Amino acid sequence: MTFVSASEGWVLGAAPCAVQPCTSIVRTTDGGATWTGIPAPPVPLASNGPTGLSPGLSYLRFASPLDGFAFGSQLWATHDGGATWQHVWLPGSIGDLETSAGVVYAAVIAQDRTVTIYQSLASGGPWTPVPGLPADVPDPAMSLGRITLHGTAAWIILGGRLYATQTGLSWVQEPLTCTPPYAMASTAAYSTQQLTLLCAGDPAAGSEGKTVYSSSDGGASFTLMSAWAGPGDQFDLLAEPTAQHIFLATSSAVTLLDMSGDGARTWSSALRIDDGGLGWSDFGFTTPTHGVAIEGNLRFGCRMYMTRDAGQTWHQITF
Repeated sequence: MTFVSASEGWVLGAAPCAVQPCTSIVRTTDGGATWTGIPAPPVPLASNGPTGLSPGLSYLRFASPLDGFAFGSQLWATHDGGATWQHVWLPGSIGDLETSAGVVYAAVIAQDRTVTIYQSLASGGPWTPVPGLPADVPDPAMSLGRITLHGTAAWIILGGRLYATQTGLSWVQEPLTCTPPYAMASTAAYSTQQLTLLCAGDPAAGSEGKTVYSSSDGGASFTLMSAWAGPGDQFDLLAEPTAQHIFLATSSAVTLLDMSGDGARTWSSALRIDDGGLGWSDFGFTTPTHGVAIEGNLRFGCRMYMTRDAGQTWHQITF
């Protein structure tokens, strides 16, 4: 799912059809009250199976009502609101893609599992490796949540290190590293200067260790805010809709949204789904009060939840 405002958003999924692939996109302009189908790229959805993830599309991001990107093993772009889609060739699959301030960044995973960050204008144009970032970085754990944007500022996790820019013109490698067996799992930004970073690892019996750090200078320095062991898997994704409210999407035997109202010092459960640990497919906030989460996967089914009160309550959305 992807929203450009609290009112306008899109969801990528599958619907019954007579001719494969049955990939579908629905769009709302009234905050999820009603939905309308629009054209989708002619590519199947990626699905989890006995042999792993099949080729296809996994995620959707729109930069504006006109400019959108569907990605997974391939990248497709629209610049007319989804009326038409064009295949964009890049040398690998797309592990993550985010867009802000008219620029789109994509983490491209080559066949040897190395990662290179590419960029383009959201409105269209050539894709080029980001100057100032290392290329062909070994990163077999590349997953959603590695690119975080706020305005022109960006933070990208590559090879277990954090790279940052305030303008997109020059990059610095920030000093913080996670102590093994922990690894950088996710970052979230409230502003161009306020950043939260999660280190996670050492899983055992459905639980994993987590440490959360906060930065008030764009990542140049961090303060340890909290450390604990709790439910977790490979989808540990942060969101920071306000200066004090931080959310963590995770799962083990259950699927959870944890929330902190004091800048990551203490945590409580905001949403608990007893689904056997299907986990999250996507999660994020569009405004300080409007957030959306997709629970489950294509193989076992998905449900969409939305909050309009800064995460205090969550409601299932149907199409």
